[in-house]
Amino acid sequence: MRYNEFKYLIKIIIIVLILSFFYFIFPYIDVIAYAIVFSYMALPIYNFIYNISKNRNLASILAVIIFVLPIILIGLYIIWLIVSYIINLDIGLFISYYKWLVGKYRLDNIINDEFIKKYGEDVIKYIVSKISSSLLSLGNLFIKILIIIFMTFYFLKDGYHIKDIILNITPHDYRSRLEIYLMYLHETYKNIFISCVNISIIITALAYIGYKLTFSPYPELLAIITGIFALLPILGSWMVYGSLALYYFLINNYYSAIFILIYGVIFLNLVPDFILRPYLVKKDTDIHPVLVIIAFLIAPLSLGVVGFAIGPLVIGALYALYLAKYRDKKI
Repeated sequence: MRYNEFKYLIKIIIIVLILSFFYFIFPYIDVIAYAIVFSYMALPIYNFIYNISKNRNLASILAVIIFVLPIILIGLYIIWLIVSYIINLDIGLFISYYKWLVGKYRLDNIINDEFIKKYGEDVIKYIVSKISSSLLSLGNLFIKILIIIFMTFYFLKDGYHIKDIILNITPHDYRSRLEIYLMYLHETYKNIFISCVNISIIITALAYIGYKLTFSPYPELLAIITGIFALLPILGSWMVYGSLALYYFLINNYYSAIFILIYGVIFLNLVPDFILRPYLVKKDTDIHPVLVIIAFLIAPLSLGVVGFAIGPLVIGALYALYLAKYRDKKI
């Protein structure tokens, strides 16, 4: 075999290996994205512990235990509560409430036995199928959570090596410019995701005020759970104050139900998403609020759960490129 032919063969093999690698990790791109996000969010804790202990392993373990594990455990606990509630659901309560609604609003002519027989079976089948598929996916969810925990640990512990690896495989002519860009990228990600933690703390304080005003049981615990839920995909703060509003409604405390619902929508959703988040992120990185809304709202709406991590990562990468190349003209 000639030298040129051998050289091309090696290049083809390398390309095939790289494509195979991306093919393997693509189904878990959300896991990698969340591990990156959590590692940046836990970075202040890691830096604080590392400055005291000078031990990267210890700092990474404690950062994961203090920051990442509580978020994941509370999310799993809530899922378990929902599943337990569905399993132990009191059908008689719903039947009684249904009869009360039908009698109160005189819906006998519309919602009768024929209507229930026609649509009730399909609704029950749909609900059962959704619950079954969700339960079957819990195993995959558990595996993804374990991967996120371990990857977050290694990103914190060995993240500084990633920059060296990228620079080592970069052609010499582009190395200095890429190093500058990676510096901008690191600072942008750090500021964006640490701002999320600041928003979570503010939401916790606002939630505590709202729960205190309605004399809610365990307002401190509810406020902490609300603040942590504000960091979770899909399971946002609305699940906590919405559940509390539903509880007040069921016990006929309509004033508290309406108040906590309005208070939650305004101060725990609208104010954080449209005022606090753009202000805090803009303050640190000068990102326009429209870009912040695209990263934290539009991306999740377009991509689903994975959008909560990929949206900020993509916007942060693009904005770091703008800062380094066009604003500061460093590359």
